[in-house]
Amino acid sequence: HPVFEGIDSGANFYFVHSYFPQPASEENILATTEYGSINFCSAITQGNLVATQFHPEKSGRHGLKLLENFAKWDGKTC
Repeated sequence: HPVFEGIDSGANFYFVHSYFPQPASEENILATTEYGSINFCSAITQGNLVATQFHPEKSGRHGLKLLENFAKWDGKTC
């Protein structure tokens, strides 16, 4: 997805909550995160919507890159 372009798959992001979404359809899962023995959905997409469970604004250079990509994204799906 264009919002994650240039961000390594092992990049770290800042989480503050202990809950996570469980999308009704796996086709909406954009990213997952592994924490201990749990693998959970941490970003979803549908059409021109992208939502994250983590806080990009508190996630250092990876978060800044995600926000930059989002600002440049034309909203078209992949």
